[in-house]
This record gives sequence, C-alpha cells and structure tokens, in this order.
Amino acid sequence: MRTPSTQLINDTPNIYSPANVAVEPVFIRFNGSLDFPSIYRGPPSPEIDAAWNGIANNLTQMTREEILKGGTSEAELPWKARYPEKIGGQYIGFMEAIHQLHCVNFLRQASWWEYYGSIQEPVFQTTPRVVRAHIDHCIEMIRQNIMCRADTTMISWYWVQGETTPLPNFNTRHRCRNFDKIWDWSIKNSIHLAETEVARSPDSVDLPRPQGHVHVHEE
Repeated sequence: MRTPSTQLINDTPNIYSPANVAVEPVFIRFNGSLDFPSIYRGPPSPEIDAAWNGIANNLTQMTREEILKGGTSEAELPWKARYPEKIGGQYIGFMEAIHQLHCVNFLRQASWWEYYGSIQEPVFQTTPRVVRAHIDHCIEMIRQNIMCRADTTMISWYWVQGETTPLPNFNTRHRCRNFDKIWDWSIKNSIHLAETEVARSPDSVDLPRPQGHVHVHEE
C-alpha cells in the first residue's frame, strides 16, 4: 500500500472558523491495542479527570464579523449569546472538536455511573430523562461527525500467534490535524466565565423551543 501524500487535500474546511489559522497537517499512528495504557482510560481517578478536563473544556469568543463569516445571517444575530460588556461583549462559542471530546468524556463518565453519578458530573444529578437525553445526544453527535469525516484509512488483518483466526490491526497511520496547535490557539483565545455571569443583551431574542425538546436544566 502506498504511503499517503504529505499534503492534506482540502483539509481546511470551507466553513469559516477563526481557528482555521491553527490547522496544521500531521501524520499519527494510532494505538488501537485493546490494553493500550493511556491517561484517558481506566477506572476513575483525579489524574484521568484532569487529563480529560485538559482537552474537553474551553470557551472562546467571536467577533460579529467572525460570526457572519461562519454563515450566520444578520437576522440570526439577536439569538446569539454574548459575553458581558465588561469583558468585551463578544459572542460565545467553542469549537466542535471540543464539544465532541466533551461528549466522549460524558459517555466515559456514564460508563462509570456508580462513581460519577454521586460526586462529579452535574447532569447526573438531574432526572433520568435528562441524563438519557444527554447520552443519546452525544452518541448522535459522534455518529454524525464520524460519517461526516468518513476516515478512509484501511485496516489490515493479520495472523497472530495463538489465535485461530486473523485479527484486525488498529495501529494504523492517519492523516490528522495537530491537535496541540489547535488547542493552544483555543487556550490563547479562551474565556473563563460562569454561566450565571452571562447576561442577556437588550436586543436578545429567544429561539423557539423544538417540539418534544427536553429542558437541559430539568429537575
């Protein structure tokens, strides 16, 4: 099989993002071993939580011009939440990759329900209906992203000593984006603010609630 090209064709998305300036191609060989030791896996611990919090939580700010470049129309602007004027009054946002990592982390926490249900993730303290809605939301978002990206890297099968059938080798080489560089951009442009500090602008307008929508703060 041929080694992939050193250039990522059309890697920078057509949809504008201020973070596009941080996109850098890099080749990474995945480690897909079932027992691969990783700081992101294993029984719950402060170290694992710190590792996940280090890649899955970050808000940034966007100017009006950046919002419009991303495809938002002028008519939609009153629906967009903004930071208080004391810190610039820009629009609130965070990268899709950060949301997807948040979702993976949430599913990880849900798989350790006895631990996180009692002391960690606030959403686990809500009703079962809200928890189920969050789990289904995260599964659906990850599904859509996987199908959107549609990684075409081929996984070969190998004969392994002691096995009677061939096994897939998930340790494959991938064309990736340098996550560290994107994360560094996110850190430099991040805002740390409690939800309670986000005030409505005088011209703010509420989006209509979809039929059957679960209230995220339902008690």
